[in-house]
Amino acid sequence: MTALITAHKRPVMIGVTGGGLVVAGGLVVTAALANMANPEQYFDDRDTWNTMLTDLKLSAWDVWISYFAEVSPYWNGHASETVQRYLRFQLIGMFDELGRVDAEIGNVLTDLGWEIADYDTKVVELFFKSSTVFTVLLPFGRHPLGRLALGAAAIAFIGYFIDVLQEFLSKIKGLDKNLLGLRHKINELNGLFSVGDGKLHLQAPGKDLNLWVPVTKEHP
Repeated sequence: MTALITAHKRPVMIGVTGGGLVVAGGLVVTAALANMANPEQYFDDRDTWNTMLTDLKLSAWDVWISYFAEVSPYWNGHASETVQRYLRFQLIGMFDELGRVDAEIGNVLTDLGWEIADYDTKVVELFFKSSTVFTVLLPFGRHPLGRLALGAAAIAFIGYFIDVLQEFLSKIKGLDKNLLGLRHKINELNGLFSVGDGKLHLQAPGKDLNLWVPVTKEHP
Protein backbone atom coordinates (compact mmCIF):
# COMPACT_ATOMS: atom_id res chain seq x y z
CA MET A 1 0.00 0.00 0.00
CA THR A 2 2.90 2.34 0.68
CA ALA A 3 4.11 1.67 -2.86
CA LEU A 4 0.68 2.58 -4.24
CA ILE A 5 0.68 5.84 -2.29
CA THR A 6 4.20 6.66 -3.47
CA ALA A 7 3.12 6.18 -7.08
CA HIS A 8 0.46 8.89 -6.66
CA LYS A 9 2.39 11.11 -4.28
CA ARG A 10 4.00 13.44 -6.84
CA PRO A 11 0.75 14.67 -8.48
CA VAL A 12 -0.74 15.27 -5.04
CA MET A 13 2.28 17.27 -3.86
CA ILE A 14 2.33 19.34 -7.06
CA GLY A 15 -1.43 19.86 -6.75
CA VAL A 16 -1.33 21.13 -3.17
CA THR A 17 1.66 23.29 -4.07
CA GLY A 18 -0.24 24.76 -6.99
CA GLY A 19 -3.14 25.40 -4.65
CA GLY A 20 -0.87 27.44 -2.37
CA LEU A 21 -1.02 24.88 0.46
CA VAL A 22 2.45 23.40 0.13
CA VAL A 23 3.21 23.42 3.88
CA ALA A 24 -0.15 22.06 5.01
CA GLY A 25 -0.24 19.60 2.11
CA GLY A 26 3.28 18.40 2.83
CA LEU A 27 2.42 17.83 6.46
CA VAL A 28 -0.69 15.91 5.51
CA VAL A 29 1.23 13.69 3.08
CA THR A 30 3.86 13.07 5.77
CA ALA A 31 1.17 12.22 8.31
CA ALA A 32 -0.49 9.87 5.85
CA LEU A 33 2.71 7.93 5.29
CA ALA A 34 3.73 8.00 8.96
CA ASN A 35 0.45 6.46 10.07
CA MET A 36 0.55 3.63 7.57
CA ALA A 37 1.05 0.30 9.34
CA ASN A 38 1.15 -3.41 8.61
CA PRO A 39 -2.00 -5.10 9.96
CA GLU A 40 -0.40 -8.55 9.61
CA GLN A 41 1.63 -7.83 12.75
CA TYR A 42 -1.57 -7.60 14.80
CA PHE A 43 -3.07 -10.67 13.17
CA ASP A 44 0.14 -12.61 13.95
CA ASP A 45 -0.02 -11.43 17.58
CA ARG A 46 -3.67 -12.48 17.71
CA ASP A 47 -2.74 -15.96 16.51
CA THR A 48 -0.09 -16.15 19.24
CA TRP A 49 -2.69 -15.30 21.90
CA ASN A 50 -5.09 -17.85 20.41
CA THR A 51 -2.35 -20.48 20.71
CA MET A 52 -1.83 -19.50 24.34
CA LEU A 53 -5.58 -19.82 24.92
CA THR A 54 -5.45 -23.40 23.64
CA ASP A 55 -2.48 -24.11 25.92
CA LEU A 56 -4.38 -22.64 28.89
CA LYS A 57 -7.38 -24.87 28.28
CA LEU A 58 -5.14 -27.93 27.94
CA SER A 59 -3.27 -26.99 31.12
CA ALA A 60 -6.48 -26.63 33.09
CA TRP A 61 -7.69 -29.98 31.78
CA ASP A 62 -4.34 -31.60 32.66
CA VAL A 63 -4.56 -30.30 36.24
CA TRP A 64 -8.14 -31.54 36.57
CA ILE A 65 -7.47 -35.00 35.13
CA SER A 66 -4.16 -35.40 36.92
CA TYR A 67 -5.74 -34.92 40.31
CA PHE A 68 -9.19 -36.41 39.97
CA ALA A 69 -8.05 -39.42 37.92
CA GLU A 70 -4.65 -40.17 39.43
CA VAL A 71 -4.73 -38.82 42.99
CA SER A 72 -8.24 -38.37 44.33
CA PRO A 73 -9.39 -42.02 43.90
CA TYR A 74 -6.63 -43.23 46.20
CA TRP A 75 -6.77 -40.73 49.07
CA ASN A 76 -9.30 -39.56 51.61
CA GLY A 77 -9.01 -37.21 54.50
CA HIS A 78 -9.08 -33.48 55.15
CA ALA A 79 -6.18 -32.69 52.79
CA SER A 80 -7.78 -34.46 49.85
CA GLU A 81 -11.11 -32.72 50.40
CA THR A 82 -9.46 -29.32 50.72
CA VAL A 83 -7.41 -29.76 47.54
CA GLN A 84 -10.56 -30.81 45.69
CA ARG A 85 -12.35 -27.64 46.82
CA TYR A 86 -9.36 -25.54 45.82
CA LEU A 87 -9.24 -27.05 42.35
CA ARG A 88 -13.00 -26.85 41.80
CA PHE A 89 -13.67 -23.36 43.11
CA GLN A 90 -10.38 -21.47 42.80
CA LEU A 91 -7.68 -22.77 40.49
CA ILE A 92 -9.92 -23.81 37.59
CA GLY A 93 -11.79 -20.51 37.94
CA MET A 94 -8.48 -18.67 37.67
CA PHE A 95 -7.68 -20.60 34.51
CA ASP A 96 -11.10 -19.69 33.11
CA GLU A 97 -10.54 -16.00 33.90
CA LEU A 98 -7.15 -16.10 32.18
CA GLY A 99 -8.86 -17.67 29.19
CA ARG A 100 -11.44 -14.88 29.07
CA VAL A 101 -8.72 -12.22 29.21
CA ASP A 102 -6.76 -14.05 26.53
CA ALA A 103 -9.81 -14.21 24.26
CA GLU A 104 -10.53 -10.49 24.81
CA ILE A 105 -6.95 -9.58 23.88
CA GLY A 106 -7.26 -11.66 20.71
CA ASN A 107 -10.46 -9.81 19.81
CA VAL A 108 -8.87 -6.39 20.43
CA LEU A 109 -5.84 -7.32 18.30
CA THR A 110 -8.18 -8.45 15.53
CA ASP A 111 -10.01 -5.13 15.70
CA LEU A 112 -6.68 -3.26 15.61
CA GLY A 113 -5.55 -5.17 12.55
CA TRP A 114 -8.76 -4.50 10.65
CA GLU A 115 -8.86 -0.83 11.69
CA ILE A 116 -5.34 -0.36 10.34
CA ALA A 117 -6.19 -2.23 7.14
CA ASP A 118 -9.28 -0.04 6.71
CA TYR A 119 -7.26 3.14 7.32
CA ASP A 120 -4.56 2.06 4.86
CA THR A 121 -7.19 1.34 2.23
CA LYS A 122 -8.82 4.75 2.71
CA VAL A 123 -5.45 6.50 2.40
CA VAL A 124 -4.64 4.65 -0.83
CA GLU A 125 -8.09 5.51 -2.18
CA LEU A 126 -7.62 9.16 -1.18
CA PHE A 127 -4.24 9.45 -2.89
CA PHE A 128 -5.44 7.65 -6.01
CA LYS A 129 -8.51 9.84 -6.46
CA SER A 130 -6.66 13.03 -5.53
CA SER A 131 -3.77 12.36 -7.89
CA THR A 132 -6.28 11.80 -10.71
CA VAL A 133 -8.02 15.11 -9.95
CA PHE A 134 -4.76 17.03 -9.63
CA THR A 135 -3.37 15.49 -12.84
CA VAL A 136 -6.43 16.81 -14.70
CA LEU A 137 -6.25 20.27 -13.09
CA LEU A 138 -2.48 20.86 -13.23
CA PRO A 139 -2.38 21.89 -16.94
CA PHE A 140 -4.80 24.72 -16.07
CA GLY A 141 -2.73 25.93 -13.11
CA ARG A 142 -1.59 29.10 -14.87
CA HIS A 143 -5.14 30.26 -15.36
CA PRO A 144 -6.84 32.04 -12.39
CA LEU A 145 -9.80 29.69 -12.52
CA GLY A 146 -7.43 26.73 -12.73
CA ARG A 147 -5.50 27.90 -9.66
CA LEU A 148 -8.80 28.39 -7.86
CA ALA A 149 -9.84 24.84 -8.75
CA LEU A 150 -6.45 23.54 -7.58
CA GLY A 151 -6.84 25.38 -4.29
CA ALA A 152 -10.32 23.96 -3.77
CA ALA A 153 -9.11 20.45 -4.57
CA ALA A 154 -6.15 20.84 -2.19
CA ILE A 155 -8.41 22.04 0.64
CA ALA A 156 -10.81 19.17 0.00
CA PHE A 157 -7.91 16.70 0.03
CA ILE A 158 -6.55 18.02 3.34
CA GLY A 159 -9.99 18.21 4.96
CA TYR A 160 -10.95 14.69 3.94
CA PHE A 161 -7.67 13.25 5.12
CA ILE A 162 -7.87 15.01 8.48
CA ASP A 163 -11.34 13.48 8.98
CA VAL A 164 -9.97 10.03 8.12
CA LEU A 165 -7.00 10.48 10.45
CA GLN A 166 -9.13 11.72 13.36
CA GLU A 167 -11.55 8.81 12.97
CA PHE A 168 -8.65 6.37 12.86
CA LEU A 169 -6.89 7.82 15.91
CA SER A 170 -10.15 7.85 17.87
CA LYS A 171 -10.73 4.15 17.24
CA ILE A 172 -7.11 3.25 17.99
CA LYS A 173 -7.26 5.24 21.23
CA GLY A 174 -10.32 3.28 22.36
CA LEU A 175 -8.74 -0.06 21.50
CA ASP A 176 -5.52 0.93 23.25
CA LYS A 177 -7.50 1.68 26.43
CA ASN A 178 -9.06 -1.77 26.17
CA LEU A 179 -5.61 -3.34 25.94
CA LEU A 180 -4.43 -1.36 28.95
CA GLY A 181 -7.40 -2.54 30.99
CA LEU A 182 -6.68 -6.14 30.01
CA ARG A 183 -3.05 -5.66 31.01
CA HIS A 184 -4.20 -4.63 34.49
CA LYS A 185 -6.32 -7.79 34.68
CA ILE A 186 -3.33 -9.91 33.73
CA ASN A 187 -1.24 -8.29 36.48
CA GLU A 188 -3.96 -9.07 39.03
CA LEU A 189 -4.23 -12.68 37.90
CA ASN A 190 -0.45 -13.03 37.93
CA GLY A 191 -0.49 -12.08 41.60
CA LEU A 192 -3.07 -14.80 42.28
CA PHE A 193 -1.20 -17.48 40.39
CA SER A 194 2.34 -16.87 41.60
CA VAL A 195 4.42 -15.71 44.52
CA GLY A 196 7.82 -14.03 44.67
CA ASP A 197 9.71 -17.07 43.37
CA GLY A 198 7.51 -17.18 40.27
CA LYS A 199 6.16 -20.63 41.08
CA LEU A 200 2.54 -21.66 40.94
CA HIS A 201 0.80 -20.41 44.04
CA LEU A 202 -1.17 -23.26 45.54
CA GLN A 203 -2.25 -22.52 49.05
CA ALA A 204 -1.60 -26.17 49.53
CA PRO A 205 -3.33 -27.93 52.41
CA GLY A 206 -1.45 -31.10 51.62
CA LYS A 207 1.88 -30.34 53.25
CA ASP A 208 0.92 -32.23 56.40
CA LEU A 209 1.11 -35.86 55.35
CA ASN A 210 -0.96 -36.91 58.37
CA LEU A 211 -3.98 -35.30 56.72
CA TRP A 212 -3.75 -37.66 53.74
CA VAL A 213 -5.57 -40.93 54.36
CA PRO A 214 -5.18 -43.79 51.85
CA VAL A 215 -8.54 -45.19 50.75
CA THR A 216 -7.24 -48.68 51.51
CA LYS A 217 -6.36 -47.85 55.11
CA GLU A 218 -8.28 -49.97 57.58
CA HIS A 219 -10.13 -48.06 60.26
CA PRO A 220 -10.65 -49.56 63.68
